[in-house]
Amino acid sequence: MMVLLMAGCAATPPAEPGSPVADPLQLGNPKAEFTVSLRSEREPLHVGEPLRLDLQTTVSGYLNLYYIGASDNTGQLLTNYPIQADEPVTFPPKGGKKLHYNPGPTSGTETFILVATRQPLNFLGRRDIKNVKKPRTPIAEFNMTGSQLLDRLQHVLHRRTPGDWNAYSLRLQSLPPKGHP
Repeated sequence: MMVLLMAGCAATPPAEPGSPVADPLQLGNPKAEFTVSLRSEREPLHVGEPLRLDLQTTVSGYLNLYYIGASDNTGQLLTNYPIQADEPVTFPPKGGKKLHYNPGPTSGTETFILVATRQPLNFLGRRDIKNVKKPRTPIAEFNMTGSQLLDRLQHVLHRRTPGDWNAYSLRLQSLPPKGHP
């Protein structure tokens, strides 16, 4: 076993059923000068029930929160949300009555990606956003798949100063609505 561990060939034990998988996309920046955290209030999620996430970073800056839905739909829940060091933030933010996310309509795995930067992060154009003509829609839905979003995000982040950004991902199981088989 020691030889397998040293060679990097040992398999990681699977997560316990029903527990969130922390940073499964391994987006964290080892050169970052700060940490970020992303936690869910509950697991599993149920289709149609609102999501609540706890977000935090150890540096003042901006938070961007993205999602990849169970049906591979993508979008952004927070865009350059200003934050102070060690300030706890919840999604949806207090007072954001129109800003919410409900998993569904497909049960499966919902992935959330938190990116913290010292300077605002702007890499999306009008063509990237599906609902650009709906100005009162608080959540941006993207015209890209989950893998396209990850590729773009990694490309943009790795072009920034290494110590000025960090990221964290979280996967949560989404089940059919309560009371449905």
